Amino acid sequence: MEYQNPTRTQSDIISTLPLNIIEHILARMPLRDALRTSVLSKKWRYTWRSMPKLTFTDDMVKLPSNQCCGQLMKYKVAYAIFHVLLLHNGPIILEFRSLVGHLRLDSEFAPIISYLERGSKVKRLTFFRVKVPPQMLQQFLSKCPLLEYLCLEKPSLHLLIFFRCVPLIQTLDISKYYMKVYLCAGGMPHKLPDSLVHLKYLFLDVCMAEKNEISALLCMIMSSSLLEKIGFLMCDNEKLDHLETLEMNLDPQDYPDMKLDHLVSLWIEDFSNLRLEMEFVKLIMAKSPVLKKVRIVLDGNVSVDEELEMLRDLVLHPIPRASPSAKLAIVRPKTSS
Repeated sequence: MEYQNPTRTQSDIISTLPLNIIEHILARMPLRDALRTSVLSKKWRYTWRSMPKLTFTDDMVKLPSNQCCGQLMKYKVAYAIFHVLLLHNGPIILEFRSLVGHLRLDSEFAPIISYLERGSKVKRLTFFRVKVPPQMLQQFLSKCPLLEYLCLEKPSLHLLIFFRCVPLIQTLDISKYYMKVYLCAGGMPHKLPDSLVHLKYLFLDVCMAEKNEISALLCMIMSSSLLEKIGFLMCDNEKLDHLETLEMNLDPQDYPDMKLDHLVSLWIEDFSNLRLEMEFVKLIMAKSPVLKKVRIVLDGNVSVDEELEMLRDLVLHPIPRASPSAKLAIVRPKTSS
């Protein structure tokens, strides 16, 4: 009986896997491990170069315990990112995630931007706990003309400059404090000079106690006639007393140019039932002729008595709506058992 080397048999199995199975395996591996598969066989050697999604994390590189220098870490991470992109055929999805604290990329980002100048195909981009200076982010986004999805947490850029860089954006997800600290800096116009004609999904963390944030929010909505879904997480509840004294109204008659002819869904979380919050809901419902669902999740600090008072007021004074089929659901937040 002929002896078969088990190691050779396993290697042959790996080598004969169909390409789509190999790609499926690589897609579910951390990038650091996916790169190491190039030594498995000739068939695996270059497969990672066609991975449609690349997720870069700050644990891609390892430093000895006696060399835990933040600046050295940044250079090594930036070099690793650039090296991978240089060998890659062109990813469609790029993610930058900091798993240990917050990573700040400054001039180290320049080679990555230079790479994108060769012909960027990126359609989805995520920055998670990664800080990029405004000018650097602007340059980066300007090299991604095909961008359709963008998720940001704490990089900085003014709204007008930001939207000029992403003309094809379809999905926009801006996380906590980004609106307040960066997008709203310097005030906002009533409407953007160039409409966001491709934006369909808008998800924001917003503080209704800040006039600049409300203005930025309205500006984006006024400039996005094709919106289909809007989602908001209300934040900065410690400023609720200020919200009640904020001299601002959201009367639908004051916004004749707002047209949400494609909006079908609106959801709001951490809703405290304060005047501007409810006025915003009324404004959206008055401007959305095909709206089907409005879901409001109450803030955990809203008492049962306050909830009953709100529901009683809605029964006595129903919200005028442009869509006869629009359904409003108000629910309490889920409690952990």
